[in-house]
Amino acid sequence: MTTTVVPPAKATRGPERRRRGRTWPLVLLAVLCVAPLVYLLTAYVPPEMSRSRVPETDTFAYVLLVAHIFTASVALIAGPLQFWPWLRRRGKAHRWIGRAYLFAGVFPSAVLSIPVSVQTSTFGVSSQLATGVFSVVWFGTAYAAYRAARRRRYADHRQWMIRNFALTFGKVTNTLLQVPVYLLVAAQDGAFGRGDDTTLITHDIAGTTSWLAFVLNLLIAEWYLQRRYGSLRASRVS
Repeated sequence: MTTTVVPPAKATRGPERRRRGRTWPLVLLAVLCVAPLVYLLTAYVPPEMSRSRVPETDTFAYVLLVAHIFTASVALIAGPLQFWPWLRRRGKAHRWIGRAYLFAGVFPSAVLSIPVSVQTSTFGVSSQLATGVFSVVWFGTAYAAYRAARRRRYADHRQWMIRNFALTFGKVTNTLLQVPVYLLVAAQDGAFGRGDDTTLITHDIAGTTSWLAFVLNLLIAEWYLQRRYGSLRASRVS
């Protein structure tokens, strides 16, 4: 009798490829979050009013502005880490970074953004209104995520965190939209009678990007959530 030796099957690389497929978007997301901060923080580290990019700012408004910028920076840095699978598997670290994201980042930054916009914004009423609406929704989605985690509804917590980080990422989206919106405004300049009025043109660009950035991000987040969780939610209801 002959014995047939079957060689061991090669280990599949499927899980490894899937992990890599989930990692590189997070790396890209982290780069997009950190890159604007490098430029932004150069004017505020160390804090010095003469280097502020906001003109004619008094001491109180400058302190609020710096506090808003630093807390928003915490949110932009900690946010991508919350979606890193390796870190999510380490519950204690995930929870502490989540607390930093919410209590040292989103909550104070959202509260500060309204008085900062009122006192320092030079981009018109539309931009200020967009900031106010954004701040309320940003704070509200963060609170919903925190409340869901406290009640151990972790699926809901994750979905609210995705919505909230979509808003956090709005600063990056705002920056990316400025060039195409500028080109759109410049192409239609004659139709709206702005001529060479740079103030009106600046207000148009700032107002448009302020609204579009967070609305577009929220729509993308909801589209993603519906694709990933919509069928599961529907099956639970039925």
